[in-house]
Amino acid sequence: MTVHTVRKILIESLPVLGIVLVFALIAGQFLDYTLEGLRIIFPLILLMVPAFIDITGDLAGVVGARVTSHLYTGELDASFRPYRLLFANLFAIILVSATAYAFLGICVIGITLWLSPIIGPIFPAWGFLWLFLAIIGAGVLATACTSMIGLFSARLVYRFGRDPDSVIPPLTTTVGDLLGIVFIALAIISIGNILGLI
Repeated sequence: MTVHTVRKILIESLPVLGIVLVFALIAGQFLDYTLEGLRIIFPLILLMVPAFIDITGDLAGVVGARVTSHLYTGELDASFRPYRLLFANLFAIILVSATAYAFLGICVIGITLWLSPIIGPIFPAWGFLWLFLAIIGAGVLATACTSMIGLFSARLVYRFGRDPDSVIPPLTTTVGDLLGIVFIALAIISIGNILGLI
């Protein structure tokens, strides 16, 4: 049985926290750079991006936590077999993410329509369909990529005899923030081009 001391947890966690700090800075800079060209739909971005990146990081963190639990309970071996258990977790999180992002899309569209008398119309009516599809597509893609990074990282960390619980949660949530910002920014830019806003 592995003994977890404060010193061991700090030694394993601090380098990862340094790495995720760099990822967080990159994500913030990318978002700032992206927002420069998207002033026209700025209210929509302020409404959507925080929830979007939070969902991405949280769902990928769930996969990392589940895999760690499977390792410690012996359901997975050090080679991450049986693979069907990993695929079941990934498939489940992709279904959950599609549902969560569909709900987010409905909320964003509803709030935007509710606020349109105050902030003015942002899109033509048919543009909201593009927005809805972009939120779901970017969200599922970001969650899947972040989950895969979390799985590979968990396997690597576990093989080196480290505790995945000290590494995977901060890594997946921060990588989820970065990939969430990248994917939703690309989706918003694509929508802006389709609708002629950019």
